[in-house]
Amino acid sequence: MCILPLVALLARLAYAATLSPEIVVTFEADPLTYDQIARNLVAGRGFSGASFYYPPGSDVPTAFWDALYPIFLAAVYTLAGHSVPAVRAVQAVLGAAAVALTYVVGARLADRAVGVLAAAISAVYPFFIYYSGHLLTETLFMTLILAVFAAALCLQDRGTRRWALALGMLSGLAALCRAEALPFGLALMVWTAWRSGGTTSRRLGLAATAVVALLVVTAPWVIRNQRTFHAPILTTTKLGYNLYKYYHPQMTADQTVRAVPFPDLDGLTEPQREAVMRGQGLRFMAQDPGRTAWFMANKLALLFKLTPSNEVNRQYALVSLVSYGALLPFMALGFILALRGGWSFAPLLAYVLFSIANKAAVFAGIRLRMQVEPFLIILAALALTRVAGRLLRAPAPAR
Repeated sequence: MCILPLVALLARLAYAATLSPEIVVTFEADPLTYDQIARNLVAGRGFSGASFYYPPGSDVPTAFWDALYPIFLAAVYTLAGHSVPAVRAVQAVLGAAAVALTYVVGARLADRAVGVLAAAISAVYPFFIYYSGHLLTETLFMTLILAVFAAALCLQDRGTRRWALALGMLSGLAALCRAEALPFGLALMVWTAWRSGGTTSRRLGLAATAVVALLVVTAPWVIRNQRTFHAPILTTTKLGYNLYKYYHPQMTADQTVRAVPFPDLDGLTEPQREAVMRGQGLRFMAQDPGRTAWFMANKLALLFKLTPSNEVNRQYALVSLVSYGALLPFMALGFILALRGGWSFAPLLAYVLFSIANKAAVFAGIRLRMQVEPFLIILAALALTRVAGRLLRAPAPAR
């Protein structure tokens, strides 16, 4: 199994070598803000940067951006200087680790053939290679969420406090990378501890160990936000901004409107600004339930569309069709097979459904599909191996 992570590493490094040594900005400017915050951290100016709750060009203390990725960039910059190629090299290593973890999860949930095939697909999957070369959270989060599942499977098998501790710490890191991972991580801890067997007190002890570990990992960031904003929050998230913008009366179902009028936010802290916009966004949704349902349906279509929609990425349309497009029917079939597979696939299916529902309710796009795509690939590998097995077992036609 060492060969597939190595192939993944070389593919990602080869792609990174084709890129400019500067930050590449395609459709979204998020990489510029991640870089801005990381440079501020290295310079001792704290976690500050642009925030959509403030005018363009702002540089303010913020919790709008999830903490872990800018901290990750700052760590790379501290060791290697302000080097984008160094970030890409580290993300290539993370991508290789994600391939190894894909094998672990696939093999444990199904069998070795599923694990190997899922890892092989992930090693050369175009979208994974593409995003490993950009300063975005996707590669780091993908590796972390796969590690969360691998730790959960080890805890379920072995039932030791060491694996409960690992599950809690990894879940905390995943939540710091993307805040929506927090509720699922908590639910997964409880589920896995219960499935590990033993007495009720033992199961409760494992769950408590995992939860405490998560709290220890996230506590420094929560304390920082309490001191900065007088609110013990994990993040102000993009929930308020996205609900307000993407259900605003001027927004269209395809999410192509670039700007909508902001409410009056003067004199409010960032958490207060988020709460105002979240409340208004929920009112937009409640005022026209039919429009809200139609917008959600369109978000699902955007999440699972076959080709990128913006001009910059049209060159990848054919690649998308022959990779993701070819796998999509098998992803759907694998989902059905997993539903029939008993309780072992329940956490994976629950995570896929939870993430899809989150994107449909808030904001969707091909990039956000990467949060579930490693697991969809495992489901596709499950379907492909089962179909291949049936074909091989089919009797030869009589002469």
